[in-house]
Amino acid sequence: MSKKLSKEELRAKELKKLQRISISMSNLLISIKSLAALLKASIPLSDTIKTISEQSSDPNLNKIYAFISQEIDKGSTVAEAMRLFPKVFPGTVSSVVEAGEKGGSLEKNLIFIAETLKKEWELKKKLKGAVIYPIIIISLTLTEFVGMIFIVLPKLETLFNSFPNIPPLTLFIMKTALTIRTNWLPILLVILVIVACLIVFLKTKLGKMFTGWLALNFPILKNLFKSNILSTFSRTLSVLLASGIPLSKSMTIASTTMSNYLYAKVLAGVKNGLEQGKDLSVSLSLYPNYFNNSYVKMVDVGEVSGTLEDNLMYLHEYYSEEVTEMSNNIVTFVEPLLLILVGAIIGLLGVTILMPIYQLMGTING
Repeated sequence: MSKKLSKEELRAKELKKLQRISISMSNLLISIKSLAALLKASIPLSDTIKTISEQSSDPNLNKIYAFISQEIDKGSTVAEAMRLFPKVFPGTVSSVVEAGEKGGSLEKNLIFIAETLKKEWELKKKLKGAVIYPIIIISLTLTEFVGMIFIVLPKLETLFNSFPNIPPLTLFIMKTALTIRTNWLPILLVILVIVACLIVFLKTKLGKMFTGWLALNFPILKNLFKSNILSTFSRTLSVLLASGIPLSKSMTIASTTMSNYLYAKVLAGVKNGLEQGKDLSVSLSLYPNYFNNSYVKMVDVGEVSGTLEDNLMYLHEYYSEEVTEMSNNIVTFVEPLLLILVGAIIGLLGVTILMPIYQLMGTING
């Protein structure tokens, strides 16, 4: 007979289930805007959270807000409840909410968060737009290649085998295609095993170091990724400082929310420099490969003039514009290269098919 779980155990089980859920940025953005609007209407916080938990189009987000509502009824703050769901509410969001609760400016801080999330969402869309086009073209090319191997070439094998002299290139491609068709299951299994191993590897510390290094050294895209990182970091730090969070704590939050492992490690080193009494600009200048001279100089000017958060927001806008421009340029630059690649593959297959036919016609005419 199975043991009946207590209310606390059931709640802990529900929490673990909800913590695995990912929420789309658009739904989260709408919910935070609604939260700010309800608070502006002087609706009590507990009633506001309960209302939000019933109005999202995403049932999972409603469940998360319902859980948060129950935590608030038990005496937790909104920030404490949000920290239970780090996949939904990043450290930046919960920290700004906490600052708003302590300073009596929760409504203002929520509006600030909504604007920040909107900018982050738009920036990610631009970044994906630059990367997804090459992926689509390469995927279509691979689909075409598989179609030739499994559909077109088998119908031509009988015809080509009747020819007296098959060109070496055609013979090689026909044999390769035949090998793939007769051994497609083992080949597929090997590919799946390699992909599974790669996924597991990328989740390890070494794998995160590799993806971080690859993003900063990948041809054509490295400057785009770096500008995106600098833009995100600048905005995050500016938002945290504007919310009244101390610089050292802001750096801790910024480093933990950084997606690139190498930059996160560098920011941890920068934080250590701050704790030793160094200025932020001095600490950043120790990592010239990650923060260029102009970036460090802008931070230095901000520290001297007392406008650090404004200068950081300017840097965010500057690098976000760079991301937009580079995204457009990359698509323009990569498009002809991909067309050349597709054309080369189609041309190779065309030569494979037409070469023996022309050779046979030459034999007949001779």
